[in-house]
Amino acid sequence: MHSTARISLFLGWTLPLAFSALAAQPPLDPLLTLERINRNYNSLSSACQEPDTGAPRGHYYCSGVTLRMVNDGPFNPWDYSPYAIKIGATSYSWIRKDLSTRILIHPAGFILRTPMDARALSLPVKEQGWTCIYAFDGGTGPERKWYGCGYFDNREPPRAAQPAMSNRNAQLAYGTCSEAGVTTAQQWTQRYTGLLKGPIQTNQCSWNVEHPSDWQAMIQVHESRTGTSAKDPFAYSAQVNELMLKNASASNDGSANLPYIDAFIYNVHSTQNFATRGDQAPPKPEDGLSSARNFQKKLQAQGYTVPILRLDFTQPPERRFSYVAADQAVDFAQASAPEPIKPARQYIASAAWVERFDPGTQQNEWTLNVIPTAQGKAIQSSNQAALYQELLALHGADRQWRDNEQSAGSMRAQLACLIHNYPGKNEWNLEPFRPTVSPQEAAKAGCNPLPAKAPQYIASADWIQRHDPGSGKQEWTLSVVPTAAGRALPEAQLSALYDQLFALRGNDDNWRNEEKATGSMRVQLGCVLVNYRNKTPWNLEPFRPAVSASQAKAAGCNPL
Repeated sequence: MHSTARISLFLGWTLPLAFSALAAQPPLDPLLTLERINRNYNSLSSACQEPDTGAPRGHYYCSGVTLRMVNDGPFNPWDYSPYAIKIGATSYSWIRKDLSTRILIHPAGFILRTPMDARALSLPVKEQGWTCIYAFDGGTGPERKWYGCGYFDNREPPRAAQPAMSNRNAQLAYGTCSEAGVTTAQQWTQRYTGLLKGPIQTNQCSWNVEHPSDWQAMIQVHESRTGTSAKDPFAYSAQVNELMLKNASASNDGSANLPYIDAFIYNVHSTQNFATRGDQAPPKPEDGLSSARNFQKKLQAQGYTVPILRLDFTQPPERRFSYVAADQAVDFAQASAPEPIKPARQYIASAAWVERFDPGTQQNEWTLNVIPTAQGKAIQSSNQAALYQELLALHGADRQWRDNEQSAGSMRAQLACLIHNYPGKNEWNLEPFRPTVSPQEAAKAGCNPLPAKAPQYIASADWIQRHDPGSGKQEWTLSVVPTAAGRALPEAQLSALYDQLFALRGNDDNWRNEEKATGSMRVQLGCVLVNYRNKTPWNLEPFRPAVSASQAKAAGCNPL
């Protein structure tokens, strides 16, 4: 999507503008929209799921920001370009706090509302259409079948290795990484990088858009490339990834996406338009605010009013997006934000979130305190499904439920346990963090089962700066103290140890920006585990090269 020769986005056609005087959707409070988008950008959830079915969904479903950057012209920004029509899908990007993205292909664009936010606001939900995501620009074009997700070879890709899924988008979701036997960031790096490998842009596989572990691998791959080369100028962490959405029509009419547009944005520090596949003329600089204002007016003419937000990559993540009234081309002063429509209560008298200390986990946890109506009490055994569905409709989209129910069906299982074992209770306390267990196990735990504790392999991991005799200068060192369990791990379980260390410190600037050779920290950790496991502490330096296990051992785990 982001190479001078092969960036996938193209918008260079002429269409008449269609206008509508009717309000298709009441405007939301722009400050609340801003709050939601900043919250999503900073939410690192890796367990999105459909609240009614519990089926897992990709990260885009409940976290991060999905955006499409487009140039301005005599057309609608949401319509499909001629090149996108050839592919049958349109390119988007997905950004989040844990990605180092700071370069976008156009100065302005729009954000699509997350399905979970749409549910909470009782607005149309974009449940279907997403197909795959690439760690970097995938050079998407007609050469990649299955809506831009296949191999770069003009052939229909195989589908034998796709993971089993049961969500609403399962029939469309696809990724060639599974077909290529690539399931981890390390496997991706080994397969697609190296002096004799071709350009990543066209060689790389696509990740399945609905498989959470594929998203985690995509993020690790994206963040591992802190530099670039002339061969792959658009394959490094400052650049965006590429997320594919199947077109809703075979023509250029993209109006099916109008109900899902959450905001327009412009990059406050860039006027650059990158060249895109299919361009008829060289790109020219563009004022992002002017473009965003034109977009806003065009959308309002269709009956939808959404704010323009500033996107500033120099600001802290919590303030990455901002709202300025003077930027708007429409008047929000007269627009009142309607309250989200909640379904009428029949079985639930009240339900409120409380954060309180849990003696089992020894930390504060969210609890949904539920008080049923008399009718709810009366039907709790005979029509438990209706009771749960009403509770789900009322609070299933709340962030406390959405972001914390790591075990699908946990809240429903707790409700069933309480009704079966404690039918006289006049209120129910349900905690999303609890695991889904058998009815017998739940009853034994008083309907309060606790998650199994994962073994802790890392006691502490702290950055220190010290003089390295090999490099002859001050270097950052990650000083790692393992637990007894970590120190005793067999070499075959290195991945579990590394994953825990990466989760603790992998997003730190000292690791993310200083690991010049992808996999260097993993190589050093494996070397220490095998050869110096009794040493305290284990010192790992991101500046060191990634070498073979035998080379690392010969260098005392300190290769130069």
